Amino acid sequence: MNATPGSGADPDALIPYAFERLHQDSDGGEAARLEAQSRLFEEADPLAQLPPLPEDAEILDAGSGTGFWALRLAALAPRGRITCLDRSPELLDLARRRLAALGPRASFLCQDLRALDLPRNAFHLVFTSLTLAHAPDLEAALAGLTAAIRPGGWIACFEPVEQGRRFCSVQPPCPNLELLGDQILEVARERGSDLGVGLTIVHQLDRMGLEAPSLRAYGAALHGAAAGTCAREVIVPLARAYLRNRWDPEALDRRIAAALEEAGRPHLWLHFHRAVAMARKPSQGLGEGGPSAVGQVG
Repeated sequence: MNATPGSGADPDALIPYAFERLHQDSDGGEAARLEAQSRLFEEADPLAQLPPLPEDAEILDAGSGTGFWALRLAALAPRGRITCLDRSPELLDLARRRLAALGPRASFLCQDLRALDLPRNAFHLVFTSLTLAHAPDLEAALAGLTAAIRPGGWIACFEPVEQGRRFCSVQPPCPNLELLGDQILEVARERGSDLGVGLTIVHQLDRMGLEAPSLRAYGAALHGAAAGTCAREVIVPLARAYLRNRWDPEALDRRIAAALEEAGRPHLWLHFHRAVAMARKPSQGLGEGGPSAVGQVG
């Protein structure tokens, strides 16, 4: 049985699909972190990279969380429908509230990427955000998602890219804040997270036979007060979730306090990097076996 938010399960027993799902807070911190991480890239407008969609397009947001991106995706197809998919019933409830004004245009599926049950050839666009980096089996997840795309439809994955960059680069140097970021990444890698998955995805989509694979990187920079807010709402909760079993609690609290003091500097900049990996399903489809045969590729 999969652990769900609010279950009280040990975070080490969870297989996460997003950084913020490693630790469940009774005060709603999980949803707050999802919001903060999404807002980091709102101004970068990754959806501007998407191809034009029919006004009545069917869109799937896989790993939709609180519905932050789903609401924006729905605006791309004024007469279309948006389906939010997430493994957390609690997050789907938040998404349902956020998208309430859409009425029957919005639907919600509680499914795990490891056991997708989606209609084939159903969606004009499948979108993910900070979801596939933590998929235990990336090929299987992509196979299930691409099988659900209509011939001629698109998949767009807004996921981390680490090549040549850092999870959190800081100017001027802030050793405590940077140490927390480095340690979070180390634990994430130990747990199987692929922090360069954006590049991996675009190569995998190409091998699967999808057309026009592309990758566009985005950076988000926060300055001063915004950087301090990000440290409090995103980095520090992640540090507590990832490092509480690695460091002595008092030592971790001291390091976090020092990091927050650094993050309060008015001249501080934090930089984050993600990318949109995108490709189109051929108009004739991917053959009789469809993308479900991806495990046989290569």
